Amino acid sequence: MQEVEFARETLRFAQTFLHMGVTNPWLYRMLLGRLYYAAHHLGRRLLIEIGIQPDQWRANVHQQVLNELNQQYVATGRMTVDAWRALSHLRNLRRRADYELAIPIRLRDVNHAVALFIRFADECYQILGVS
Repeated sequence: MQEVEFARETLRFAQTFLHMGVTNPWLYRMLLGRLYYAAHHLGRRLLIEIGIQPDQWRANVHQQVLNELNQQYVATGRMTVDAWRALSHLRNLRRRADYELAIPIRLRDVNHAVALFIRFADECYQILGVS
């Protein structure tokens, strides 16, 4: 699944920069966005797996993915609310990084985003049956 490989590559990319000790606020903003979008694509893959086609949605796609994941996976017990909240928090971090330029993005924000990403991605991998 290309979404799984994309998610894994995104995490490796983010972790590589963090291990290198990069301290660039612009890069931090970019990493928050990449982590969110990789998680978003995993969420879309989960929906596709059960016959829902996010590509057909015209508006509010990101919120619709969250809503459908909540209804189809969290409400049915196939996903924990913590994993779902991790995706929601990643979305909020990405919005802050992209639109609230006066608010600094710090290393701790990126580390938090990595932890959120791992929480969400690990459940997605489990649901999708990939290791």
